[in-house]
Amino acid sequence: MLAVTSPDRKTGTMANSYLEWTDENGQIRRLEIIDKVFIGRGCLGIEEPKRLIIEDPAVSRDHAIISMIGSRLQITDMSRNGIWINDVRMAPGSSQDLKDGDIVGVGNSNIRVGCPEVVLFDEEIESTRVGPIEMIVTSLVADVRGFSGMLQREDSSQVYAVMKGIFETFTTIVRDQKGTIKDYVGDAVYAFWDHGLEPRQEQALLACNAALRQLRAIDQMRSSELSGIHMAGEGLLMGWGITTGKVTMAHYSARVADLALVGDCTNLAFRLSGMANKSLSSPVAICCQTANLVRNALLLSDLGFVTVRGRTGQEHVFGIK
Repeated sequence: MLAVTSPDRKTGTMANSYLEWTDENGQIRRLEIIDKVFIGRGCLGIEEPKRLIIEDPAVSRDHAIISMIGSRLQITDMSRNGIWINDVRMAPGSSQDLKDGDIVGVGNSNIRVGCPEVVLFDEEIESTRVGPIEMIVTSLVADVRGFSGMLQREDSSQVYAVMKGIFETFTTIVRDQKGTIKDYVGDAVYAFWDHGLEPRQEQALLACNAALRQLRAIDQMRSSELSGIHMAGEGLLMGWGITTGKVTMAHYSARVADLALVGDCTNLAFRLSGMANKSLSSPVAICCQTANLVRNALLLSDLGFVTVRGRTGQEHVFGIK
């Protein structure tokens, strides 16, 4: 596993941009970027000075390319499991400019980008704007019950402490399950797993396992960390909604943070999270498409056809036992 290292300001600068990481033996390594560097598990046919090999099953054989384009340094995603820049997921198949100090997450590895003596960005450009991309995703929304009442009853500092603990714990679980945190929306956490162009059981199963781990984590927090300390969290209830379907991924603006996933299944995940552990008996409610993908791996309960607020018709919904 590669680990990020802090830059040493006392060692001077290098003539070229570089990648810096800690190898499996704990040694700090650097690889200069002359024109291109290929990152992956194989990188067949690429000469040694231009490749960074990461022995990790989560890393694709040809995972990414980092290129010098004029005075800019740019990374292109070619992977199945994605790339993170400073903990923000790149849009699949897209390219993005890098700057000095950026942390590139590949599989379970972190690589620091060093760009001495190179001007990488025009000030007005924060990232490469991503055009609309259609893809299949599994969405996971975890929703806190009674958040408005909690804010009304409890001190804001207590509510903040509870929500901070939830968000940090849930974020770690999502990343462990190879997902992407998209948003923290008030009292909800929204994450997704991209399938590409065809639904894949693996991605839906990772999302379901993330929800189950979050459920167990909340039970543990309620009985230990929150008991007698944060009154706001002692009676905490949550619901999870999981859906699978087609979305359009794009940036509404040039900022990385403005990446949007627009689709009916995204809206349904939020709706189901509001019904789970409330009008639905199961704390984790999943749509029919997700159920079809995971039913051979998980024990499901049929919750029947339900009416979902704001939607026409009824949805066939399942719970996870």
